[in-house]
Amino acid sequence: MKIQKNNMKNQFTRNTIWLILEKVFQLTLGLFVGIWTARYLGPENFGVLNFGASFITFFTVICSLGLENVIIKYFVDHRKQNNVILFSAIAIRFVTSIISILVLYFIVSLFYNDQKIIIVVITLQSLALIFSSLDTIDFWFQSLLMSRYVVIAKSIARLCVSAWKIYLLISGASLEFFALSSAIEAMILGFLLLIIYFKKNSIKTISFSVKYSKELFSNSYHFILSGLLISVFTQLDKIMLGNLIGQESVGIYSVAANIATLWFMVPLAVINSSRPIILKKRRDSLNLYQRNLKHLYAFIWWIGIFVSLIISIFSDNIISVLYGEKYTEAARPFAVLTWASIFSLLGTARNIWIVSENVSRYVKYFFLIGILVNFILNYIFINLYNILGASIATLIAQFISTIIAPLFFRKTRESTYLMLQALIFKKS
Repeated sequence: MKIQKNNMKNQFTRNTIWLILEKVFQLTLGLFVGIWTARYLGPENFGVLNFGASFITFFTVICSLGLENVIIKYFVDHRKQNNVILFSAIAIRFVTSIISILVLYFIVSLFYNDQKIIIVVITLQSLALIFSSLDTIDFWFQSLLMSRYVVIAKSIARLCVSAWKIYLLISGASLEFFALSSAIEAMILGFLLLIIYFKKNSIKTISFSVKYSKELFSNSYHFILSGLLISVFTQLDKIMLGNLIGQESVGIYSVAANIATLWFMVPLAVINSSRPIILKKRRDSLNLYQRNLKHLYAFIWWIGIFVSLIISIFSDNIISVLYGEKYTEAARPFAVLTWASIFSLLGTARNIWIVSENVSRYVKYFFLIGILVNFILNYIFINLYNILGASIATLIAQFISTIIAPLFFRKTRESTYLMLQALIFKKS
């Protein structure tokens, strides 16, 4: 038993290190290319690119079918059926992505028929949805704590798309070519994951099961709605800024929002490595399960507070040095959004508890409350404080949806109690 426990800890540590290395690599590469791209395109064109990405986010959630929240548990519980479970999930995600692209084109053409550049950019960005179905393979590797293979695939894909963007920057390419970048990255990553999966798996055939497809969907559809609500929740600020002020404000705000989450690399790696372990603990020991959850929450709380304090002090210098004078207005929103990101990460970690306790039906209510608050506050604060107002609205809405909303429902109050106990290091 002790040897097995040590092996699990070693697997967890190795898996987390690989995930952190991936994030460090992507951070270094993405920061360099991202800053260069933002400077090259300028706030308005950069705003159009991010405005389009906001729309794609909604359909990415639809195409994921909420499976990322339940499929790891299926892989853990049904090891012998992993192959058929995986390709059943990929198949239904692929069909959904084709339908989504057609629907997205119709919607954008209808509402932005006088802005052809927005139609073109969003259409090109939507091509990434076709290949996104293959990233389901990532969750199979996560279930086995073998994320190093995914790290290698993602690093190669990011390196290739970064080289593509650098070529565009050097050659003075137009905005449309930058819009293709996400599709290129998704395509490369998808095929690499597929190749690695077959190399590491003794099964060389593709199997599909209608039974598992229906079962996966029935257990994850709550997360589709909640995922859409999350997307509305997280993208509402950009969409409202674009409509109330203009695309330039979206570009400036996007700079703040993008770098406010750069510190996510370590906590997300820990969350992803912790998920299969905590799910297993739920079956073995309630006390150990809750203790591990509180350790995870405490880690997020305190690393988030530390990072946010540093950013609050140096946000002006960071924006000025990295992005230049055109983006100086992003400094204060950057600081505020970093604080908001703590609650976003806590919400991500809470999904482990949601799945374990089988209370996924309540998640949509958390975000309905958050969206309502976010919409009202965005409308008020954007008109009062412009870009800064959007960040303040996001901070308040994130806090309410993560900490306050679960208290309204008897079966989910425990999630808030666990988070607050973790904040003060309370053991029980």
